[in-house]
Amino acid sequence: MTKTFTENDLLRFLYDEVNEDERLEINRSLSTDIELRTKLDELEEAKSSLDSFELKAPKDVVSRILYASKNLLSA
Repeated sequence: MTKTFTENDLLRFLYDEVNEDERLEINRSLSTDIELRTKLDELEEAKSSLDSFELKAPKDVVSRILYASKNLLSA
């Protein structure tokens, strides 16, 4: 029986959140299923892009958040 893997399964695979049996099954499928391999490659590329992406909040926003949190703690 061939298992169909979802995009969620592939994401769990990428982030090493699958058990050993799932890892073996996915690896077997990747070696024979071109579409699955292509989808994994796309997800790997997206993950790589996200890993290099950096968000920075404007300093005034950070200051307001810190100010508000100090006021909440002292209240």
